[in-house]
Amino acid sequence: MDVHIAEEILNELGSSLEALETQSAAILQFLKDKGIATDEQLAPYLEQAGNASNVRWRAARLRMERVLASAAKEAERVSEKAQEQTTEKPTAEKEQTEQPKGECAEKGAKEIDSKQTATTSEPTKRSAEIESHKTDKKDE
Repeated sequence: MDVHIAEEILNELGSSLEALETQSAAILQFLKDKGIATDEQLAPYLEQAGNASNVRWRAARLRMERVLASAAKEAERVSEKAQEQTTEKPTAEKEQTEQPKGECAEKGAKEIDSKQTATTSEPTKRSAEIESHKTDKKDE
């Protein structure tokens, strides 16, 4: 996963949480200063709100972990795929370049064989012609 994306998410989350903390502290201080509520009177409400918040944040953490884990797996899969392609590509190119060489070598070997056959048979033919010519001269 991209580090810059994670940093951006944390910065946005941090600024949102900072704003909420500021509002909560301001409201609590307002209630105390106006004498609307005391710490003892607010305690059960704060505890109940804390429990509900704990459950919501636990669920949010699980969702974030799941999203981040799937993003990490996707990034890993893409990385592995790219690595496989880079290792397969030279092998495939090597095979492609080797095949024509093999074909050329095979063709070259056939040509050499045919030339050798031609060269070895030429002296034999020539020898046969000379012998035949000698025989013809003797007969004359």
